[in-house]
Amino acid sequence: MNTHTCATQPAPAVDVSVVVIGRNEGARLQRCLASVGRARWGTLRHEVIYVDSGSTDTSVQLAREGGATVLVLDDPSPCAAKGRNLGWRRAQGEFVLFLDGDTELHADFVHTAHQAIDAPRRCAVWGHRRESAPGQSVLTRVLDLDWVYPVGPTLYFGGDALVRRAALAEVGGFDPTLPAGEEPELCARLRAAGWQIEHIDAPMTLHDLAIRSLRAYARRAYRSGVAYAEVAHRMRLRGDPLWQHEARRDLRHGLLFVAAPCLLAMALVLSPVVALWMAMGMALAAVALLARTASRCAWKAPGQRALLWQYALHAHLQKVPALFGQLAWHRARRTAGPIGLIEYKDAAPQAGNHRLRSQAKGALTAALVPLARAWRRVVRDRWARLWAAAQLREATGQHLHPSNVVLGPVDIQGTGRVTFGRGALVYPGVLLETQGDGCIEIGDDVVLSRGVYIVAFGRVSLGAGTMVGEYASLRDANHRRSPHSVRHSGHDHAPIHIGRNVWIGRGVTVLKGVVLGDSCVVGANAVVTRSVAAQALVAGAPARPLTPRPLPSSTAAPGTLPGAPALSIDTP
Repeated sequence: MNTHTCATQPAPAVDVSVVVIGRNEGARLQRCLASVGRARWGTLRHEVIYVDSGSTDTSVQLAREGGATVLVLDDPSPCAAKGRNLGWRRAQGEFVLFLDGDTELHADFVHTAHQAIDAPRRCAVWGHRRESAPGQSVLTRVLDLDWVYPVGPTLYFGGDALVRRAALAEVGGFDPTLPAGEEPELCARLRAAGWQIEHIDAPMTLHDLAIRSLRAYARRAYRSGVAYAEVAHRMRLRGDPLWQHEARRDLRHGLLFVAAPCLLAMALVLSPVVALWMAMGMALAAVALLARTASRCAWKAPGQRALLWQYALHAHLQKVPALFGQLAWHRARRTAGPIGLIEYKDAAPQAGNHRLRSQAKGALTAALVPLARAWRRVVRDRWARLWAAAQLREATGQHLHPSNVVLGPVDIQGTGRVTFGRGALVYPGVLLETQGDGCIEIGDDVVLSRGVYIVAFGRVSLGAGTMVGEYASLRDANHRRSPHSVRHSGHDHAPIHIGRNVWIGRGVTVLKGVVLGDSCVVGANAVVTRSVAAQALVAGAPARPLTPRPLPSSTAAPGTLPGAPALSIDTP
């Protein structure tokens, strides 16, 4: 490990050495160093050391301009532990104030902490760290509560703390092999050596978390999972229970949260009823779990119920990427491979809530695709058809043969006098209306496409094999003409008879008294006002016979019946 410093003159004796670590912090580092300069030092002599972990931006130049002694960590696998070790070992002060490069020091903290650390065997003092801009995104606002801890003696401190240099030297400083979680591991060794750590009721730093995307949020939780697994393992070997319970709990909960939607999808494929009950049970359990967590964390944000519920959701949601972090650590341990530096911050500060909502929507959509696919295949294609057929049977009061396929809801209006043969195919959105003594008779193998309207005041019958295209209208009644009121003048009706194997195109209107002969074809959007002979072809408004030239049998289009005319019309 090589170090480079911009200072050639030996530093004078100091009381407090400020050690700032960072990587590509840029303007955040500027604000950090400026806050150190604005602090109320009083009679305390201090120095500022900045340790850079391979920044590719102007952080090193900005640190020099800010008056800091710059140390460059020349290491292929940089981490916070290596940076802090390099800093405090070059420090001259009796005490070391560790700061992250994305923080701003409170002006009064150094003086307050220096007084509080003056106690037997007290090695470290830390205060309140909060987010500098909690309103920049909903994630930052929620994560701000992660920094809220009770005041008093604590087991460990975080990245910002005033630490006695002699205590660091006694235990050997931070463990350079840890990619994360180096502070709690150090604190465990300090406590084992008889040192004490104190959390004082005083503002310490403002932090710029810079998490404005779900990717950054997940990476941060992933890094926490790595840290939990590593520190818990080391503490178990030393007989210290630190983080062991938390690591096991996060592992169990993470596995449960991953397995739950998978089990629900499997249940949906096997039995939608069971899946529905499972979903309801999971929803109730989730609400109860969130309520329990929000209640337990109420001291973090008194009176802010909405924020507490969001925090409760975060507390459990983060366990999923943390699970993968723990699994990654266990895999690296088996293969003896390094984890390396885990960066999570968003480089673009202009992202904001709008981008976050877009990412959340995209992530949620992607996560729901398997469930949507299973729902479409199982519920819509199976149970929805059965339900639609049951509704149709109930509305008509007639037995519906099992060979009939009802793809979606059918709107039955009026008296419900509708009969079906066998093998009918009925698309969603079909309306069948009967008034007075009217009835609708649908023969075998009839196809009623989406949006077909059939209205009968007398009788409308469709012969076997007939196909009716989308949004066609068959009405056997017209309003009577009256000089006073068309609305209240009543109807004239005459039966409509559709023969066998008739092909009615899209948007066709068939009026009262019309008879369509067997095997005739009605072109799209035609208005049929008079009867059509068998095997005839009609189109237009009003519909008129067409005499197209038949295609030779050798060049007939695929699917064209022998002798059928070559005419392009919309099919059902």
